[in-house]
Amino acid sequence: MEEKLNSFFQPQRQSKTGIVLLFLYNVGLVVKNLWVFIIFYFVKNKDIELWMIIISVIAVLLILIVSAILQYYHFKYYIDDENDEFVIHQGIINTSVTKIKRENIQEVNISQPFVHRFFNIYKLEIDTPGSSEKEVKISALTKQNAVDLKEYLLTEKQIENDPEQADELIEIKENKEQHPVKISTANILKYGVTANYVQSFFALVSLVIYGFSELSNLLKKVEFKTQLDYDTVESQFLAFSVPMILGLVLIVIIVGIIINAVRTLIKFFNFTITENRQSFSFEYGLFNTRNSIVNKSKVQVINETQNWIQKKLNISYVKFLQIGKNEEQDEKNVAAVPGISNSEKVQLLSAIWEENPTFANFLKPNFRLVLVNTFEWICVPLILVFLIEKDIFINYWFLVLIYIVLVELLIFISFRNLKLFYSERFIRLKSGIWDINHKTFEVEKLQTVKISQYFWQRKTNLGSITFYTSAGRFKIVALDFLKLKKLLNYCIYKIENSKNN
Repeated sequence: MEEKLNSFFQPQRQSKTGIVLLFLYNVGLVVKNLWVFIIFYFVKNKDIELWMIIISVIAVLLILIVSAILQYYHFKYYIDDENDEFVIHQGIINTSVTKIKRENIQEVNISQPFVHRFFNIYKLEIDTPGSSEKEVKISALTKQNAVDLKEYLLTEKQIENDPEQADELIEIKENKEQHPVKISTANILKYGVTANYVQSFFALVSLVIYGFSELSNLLKKVEFKTQLDYDTVESQFLAFSVPMILGLVLIVIIVGIIINAVRTLIKFFNFTITENRQSFSFEYGLFNTRNSIVNKSKVQVINETQNWIQKKLNISYVKFLQIGKNEEQDEKNVAAVPGISNSEKVQLLSAIWEENPTFANFLKPNFRLVLVNTFEWICVPLILVFLIEKDIFINYWFLVLIYIVLVELLIFISFRNLKLFYSERFIRLKSGIWDINHKTFEVEKLQTVKISQYFWQRKTNLGSITFYTSAGRFKIVALDFLKLKKLLNYCIYKIENSKNN
């Protein structure tokens, strides 16, 4: 019963330095939302006296200071041990009370953003299933309070009620923490160079276009005579020779790769994996230090991503999708390990599933899938272009030919990589063109499985199968329908059997 003496069981406030943090946060919000209006106000109104500016700034600062103080004193948190809930009181005018059942807590993340480092305080975020945003954020905690609160909220109830099991947890935790796994800086840098360069290229191009657009709008607003003429820019750009254009594209790609490598290194710097009895703790970050938890029992899907270059470099990217974490809708909050080596990956998977999944059986899609995708991605677009503007086929026939060859090649590569692997305990979906994804999940943790077949697929005995998990659904098409029926029956049997046990 000594835990009852812990201050978490009585309403308490954040660290007092949180007042300064809240003030800075409020200043940031004002500057972020009103900077355009502030600049134009002073540019257009040249007759404003200096004393008016000083009084306005002082008045705004006083309002923000008072707001920060009130926010601090109205924010309280505590643990309701009787109802096993974590409770947050907050709000100045419109007050609110948030209650979270401890059993519903999905993740508790501790981070130390750059500003927090100056005050030696930490931010704690609590996440629950079914929410794309963090349910609760406590912005100013001491490290000890943050760690203690995190450990309590993530401790299983049955272990709390079993002293012997709790002692075992502490002993295992101490042994594990003596030998944490660190992803080397070289591997993180390798991953940064070999991943997301396509996204980085388009992001950089988009940034340039956005920059030109904003610059043009700004010149119009301040009534400069010099404005950007996009028709002139386009004509001058097309006047360059093909090698010059290719050179510019190559430079943009290289710059994008460098930017992505630096961004990845800053984000995942000093990535450390610490294994506990129930979970893994990930700690990383150069300026913004983060600490996230992967609960072993709540892992629904593990997605391993690796391209050809990464395979040669013996690195990959592993994402852990937990209950309520949809990969497509919640990408930012998905726990992941970049640049992990094959040996470290096997060690990680074995710790979660107590074995490294192996597969003796697999299904491949029928070649008709290539024909369907060819019609969808080549025939339909070209027919639409032909109906809208016939001259494009005549004037730019070489671009049409390049499009057909390139898209058909991508379709064929995607078809070759698409496979469904299965064993008694696991199912794995392989897909991708350059970055190959291996999504693996346990049969017993599936919510349900469905197979379907269109009427035109009956003669060819083809169909599709969809796996539903707590972390999303996964579908693969154009497979042997008779074999899908057998796989469906087996999956339903395993799901029902796990519920009965």
